[in-house]
Amino acid sequence: MLATWQIAKADLALFGRFSRLWLAVLAIALVPAAYALIYLSSVWDPNAKTSDLPVGIVNLDEGFDDRGRMTNVGAELTSELIKSATFGFRKLDDADAARQAVKLGSLAFAIIIPRDFSASAVPGEYAGAGRVTVVLSEGNNYAAAGFARRFAVDLGHQVNEALNEKRWEQVLLSADGTGKSLDMLKAGMAELRTGALTYNDGLTRYSGTAVQLANGFKQVGAGIRTMESRLPPEAELKAFKAGTQRLNQRQRELGAGLEQLQAGALKLTEGAVQMQQETAGIPFVGDKISAGAGELAAGGQQLNDGLLKALDANARLTRGAARVEEGADKLVDGASSLGEGLRAMAEKLPEDARLDAFAKGSGELLRGATKLRTGIELVASALPASVGKLDGSASGLADSVKPALEVMAPVPNNGSAFAPNMIAMALWLGAVMSVYLFNVRVLVREHDGAQALAKTLGKFAAPAMVVLVQTGLTLLVLVFGLGIAVPDYVSLILVMLAAGQAFLAIVYLLLRALGEAGKLLVILLLTLQLAAGGGVMPIELTADFFQAVHAWLPFTWVVKALRASLFGAFDNGWLSAWLELMLIGALALLLASLVRRWQTVPAADYKPGIEI
Repeated sequence: MLATWQIAKADLALFGRFSRLWLAVLAIALVPAAYALIYLSSVWDPNAKTSDLPVGIVNLDEGFDDRGRMTNVGAELTSELIKSATFGFRKLDDADAARQAVKLGSLAFAIIIPRDFSASAVPGEYAGAGRVTVVLSEGNNYAAAGFARRFAVDLGHQVNEALNEKRWEQVLLSADGTGKSLDMLKAGMAELRTGALTYNDGLTRYSGTAVQLANGFKQVGAGIRTMESRLPPEAELKAFKAGTQRLNQRQRELGAGLEQLQAGALKLTEGAVQMQQETAGIPFVGDKISAGAGELAAGGQQLNDGLLKALDANARLTRGAARVEEGADKLVDGASSLGEGLRAMAEKLPEDARLDAFAKGSGELLRGATKLRTGIELVASALPASVGKLDGSASGLADSVKPALEVMAPVPNNGSAFAPNMIAMALWLGAVMSVYLFNVRVLVREHDGAQALAKTLGKFAAPAMVVLVQTGLTLLVLVFGLGIAVPDYVSLILVMLAAGQAFLAIVYLLLRALGEAGKLLVILLLTLQLAAGGGVMPIELTADFFQAVHAWLPFTWVVKALRASLFGAFDNGWLSAWLELMLIGALALLLASLVRRWQTVPAADYKPGIEI
C-alpha cells in the first residue's frame, strides 16, 4: 500500500514542477462534458424544430361541384397545413420546380396535390381514389425522408377525417331538414285525403253537372239531322251524274260532225277553184260560169274558216264537259260520303237522356279535383328533392385519400443511409491516427534550411500515404464487406480520396499550430461535425448555432458529396462538394506552412510519434 502511495505521489508531484499541467488536466476533464454538451444539444428535441424544416406545397386542385356546392379540398388542406406549422411549409406553383428543389436539397420534401384531387376524393368511389404525392429524397437525408414517410401516413388520416366530418355534417343537415318537413307532409296528406273524398263523391254526381256540354251535343245532333235531310236523294245524284256523262258524249259527237263538215267544205272550195280555172276558156258563157265558181270558192273558204273556229270552240267545250263530268263524279261521290258520315255521326251521338245525366256532375268533380291537386302540390313541396344518399362505396368513403410516395435518390437500407456519415467519421479518425504516428512538429536538423512549404509538404507526405491506404481499405470493406451498391465508382473514389486528404490536412494544421492541445481540439471538432454536419438529422432540426456553422464544416461537404455519389442525391451534385473539399485541404496545408515553429533534432534522435 505504501508503494502505491509513493508511486501516486511521484505523479502528483509533477503538478508542482510543471504548472501548465493543471491547464492540461482541466482541458482533458472538460472534454467528456463538452462532448456530451455538443452532441446532445444537437439532437435534444428535433421535433420542436420541425417547423424550420422546409417543405413545399403545390396545390393544383381545381375543385369539385358536390350537389351544387363547390368544394376545393386541396385549398382547404393547404391552408390547414400552413396554419398547423408542423413543418416550414412553402406554397409553390409548379410541380416540376418542387421536384427540382427536393433533388437539390433546398426542400426536405414536397407535397403535390393533383388537379382532380377533389373530384376523386369527395365522391369516394373506391379506397384511395384521391392521391396526394409526397416527393422525398432518401439520398439527400434519410432522416428527413423518414419524416416525410410518417407525415404521408398522417396526411392521409388528416384528409380522410376532414372529408368524413363534412359527410357527417351533410347527413345531419339532411336529417334535420327531413324532421322539419314532417309536419308539412302530415298537413299535405290531410288535404290529399279530403280532396280524394270530394273527388270520389263528385264522380258519382258527375252526370248532373255537364249541362252545356249536353246541350251542345244536342245541337250538333239536330244540325246533323237537318243536313242529312237537305241532301239530294241518291237517285237524283245518279241522274245528275248520267246527264253530265251524256253531255260529254254528245259534245264529242258534235266535234266529229264538225270535222266532217270542215272536210267537205275544203273539198267544195277545191272543186270550185278547179271549176273556175277550167270554165274560164269556154266561149260566151265561160266568164259567167268562172265568176260563179269563184264566188262559190270564196264562200267555201269562208265556210271552212268558220268550221275551223267551230272545231276549236267545240274542243274547248269538250274539255270543259270532261271536267264537268269529272267534277260531277266527285260531287256525287262526296255527297254520298257526306250523307253516310252524317248518318254515322247521328248514330254515334249519345241519347239526350244520357247527355242530361252527364251534364249534372261536372261542377262538383272540378271542385274536388282542384282540392286534390292543391293537396298533392303541398306534399310535393314538403318532400326533399333527394334522401341525401352519399355516393361511392363504403371503403371509398372511409378511406378516400391515399398519399403516394415519389422517392428520389432511393436508399436501399438503413445501413446505406448512414454510410456517408460513418465514412466521414472513419476517415477523420484514420487521419488522426495517421498523424499520431509521426512527430509533425519535429524535423531532422539537416532539413531546417528548406522552404516552409517544402517542409510542410514533406512532413505531410508520409501520413498522406497512410491515409491513402486507409481510404482504399475502407472502400474495399464498403463494397465487398458490406455490399453497398456503388452506381459510380469514379466519383466515390475521388470523393473518399479528397475527404481523407482534406481531413489529414486539417488535423495536421491543428497539431502544427497548437501542439498537444490540438489533439483535444481534434476530438472536439469531430464531435461538432457529427452534430452539425447534417449526417444524421436534418440541420434545420438542430439549434441555431449548429445551423450557423453547418456550411463551414468539412463534414458537411464530405457527407453531401458521398450522398450524391452513392445515391444520386442533390441531383448528382458531387462535383461541387468535391471541389470544396479540395479547396479546404489546400487551404489547410497553406496555413500549416505559415506556422514557423519547428523543433529540430539530430537524425539519430528522430523517432516516430509513438513508442513501438
